[in-house]
Amino acid sequence: MYQQEEPYRITGNTITLIDDNKQLLLVTPERFQNILVSRYGVEMTDWRPDRRPGVKNVYLNELFKREKLYFFVNAGGIEYQVDLKFVENPISEVKF
Repeated sequence: MYQQEEPYRITGNTITLIDDNKQLLLVTPERFQNILVSRYGVEMTDWRPDRRPGVKNVYLNELFKREKLYFFVNAGGIEYQVDLKFVENPISEVKF
């Protein structure tokens, strides 16, 4: 039987978007805005976890098995650092 592969991969504390044709909505704890991940970037959004075509809702507390406020997201070949404790600017591009 064919099982559909997830559009993302998790390695340690890094979420990688592997299907550039999909988007991820990272559902955060209620006191924070959710995070939209696409091949074009990572941004805070006011989207609720409703069903949308081409968007996979991913609940962070289920993914990491606990409340995690600091993690990395790799999308479109760029790695982003997400730290929800920094309310003003929680997402920053990682420069090597």
